[in-house]
Amino acid sequence: MKRRLIFVLTLTLLLVVPGCGRRMYLENRQIILMTGADLNNDQRLTVYTSTPVFSVEAKQKYNISETSADTLRQARSKLDAMSTGPLASGKIQTVLIGKKLLQRPDMLHYMDVFMRDPKSEINANILAVDGPVKDIMYANMKDKGRPGVVLKEQTEAAFSSRTAVKTIMQEFHQQLLDPRRTPAMTEVKLSGNEIVVTGTALLSKEGAYATSLNNEESALLLLLQQRKGQPFPFTFHIPPKKIKAAEHLAFLSLEIGDTQYDIKVRHENSRFAFDIRMKIKVNLTERLFEYDLEKDKKPLEQALQQELTKKFEALIAKIQKHRIDPIGLGVYAKAFQFAQWKKVENDWGKALAEAKIRVMPDVVIQSSGVAM
Repeated sequence: MKRRLIFVLTLTLLLVVPGCGRRMYLENRQIILMTGADLNNDQRLTVYTSTPVFSVEAKQKYNISETSADTLRQARSKLDAMSTGPLASGKIQTVLIGKKLLQRPDMLHYMDVFMRDPKSEINANILAVDGPVKDIMYANMKDKGRPGVVLKEQTEAAFSSRTAVKTIMQEFHQQLLDPRRTPAMTEVKLSGNEIVVTGTALLSKEGAYATSLNNEESALLLLLQQRKGQPFPFTFHIPPKKIKAAEHLAFLSLEIGDTQYDIKVRHENSRFAFDIRMKIKVNLTERLFEYDLEKDKKPLEQALQQELTKKFEALIAKIQKHRIDPIGLGVYAKAFQFAQWKKVENDWGKALAEAKIRVMPDVVIQSSGVAM
C-alpha cells in the first residue's frame, strides 16, 4: 500500500512539472559571448556583439554585429531586430570599453544596464581598449577560435602571469561605489594582427580614464594589492659597478613568492602618512653576470631592494599625480584613522595625492636555482 502511494505521488508530480514543450534549440539562439561599446566619430555610442554560430551549414563560426544608439539598452533592442534568434546576454564573458568612451566623465551612466538588468552576466571580465573597439571585434581569429573565448583566456593568462589586473563586472561596480579605492581594469590593444594585453587601465572615482600601467607596473600594483597565488616575475638592470659586470650583462631575473606586509597609517602635519613594509622572498631565475652569491649575497639583496624601491616610488608618484587609489590605501586610512578619514572621504583622491607614502621592501634571496 505504501509503495502504491509513493508511486501515485511521484506520477502526479511528474505530470505537473513543466516538460520540454517549449524547447529552445541552440541553432535558433544568439548567445552573446563578447560585447563592446565605443564612441564613433560623431561621438555617438556604438555597440558590438560577438555570438557563436552553431549551424553546421555556416562557414564562419561566430558572428559580429554592430549598431549605433543613445544607450546600451536601446542598442540591445536594435541588435535584437538584426538577429536571427533571441539574444541571450547571460553568458557574456568579456565586455570591451573603448578609451574614447572611458574618457567621458559620464561613462558610469552608460554602464547602468549591466548592473540593473538581472539577466546580465556580472562575472564577465571588463577590459579597456587602447584604440577602437571595432579593431578588436573584427580581429582575425580564424586560427585561434571564437573572439569571446580567446579574450577571456588571454585575460586570465595575463592575470596568472602577473602582467595585468583582472576585474569582473561585479568588482568594477563595487570599486566605483567604494570611496576608499578607485577602479582598475585590464587594458588591451590590437598590434598588427594580434590582440595584446598591454597592462592595466586606471580610472578616476567617476569611472573616467586616468592613466595606464605597463605590464611591469601592473605587477607592482598587484604586489601592493597583496594578491596571492602565482609568483611575480621581474627583470632588473643592476648598476654594473655594484656587481662588477658589463653594462649589457647587468641583468637579473627573479620571481617574488611569499611576501609579508606591515602597513602603518598616521596623520601628521595635516596629511596622511603610510609606511608599507614588505618582507619579500625571491627566487633567482636568470643571471647574465658572474657573481659569488654565497660570499656576496647581502650586497645583491641590497641592490635589488634599491631597484624595487625606485620602481615603487615611480608607481606611487604616478598614482598621486592622477589623484587615484587603485591600491586601496583608503581602506587602511578609514580603519586606523577614522576621524581624519571622515573629513576627506568625499575627496579621497586629493588627500592621497598630498599623503606621504613610503614603500620599504626587504628582499631576501631564498633560492638561486641549480648551482653550476
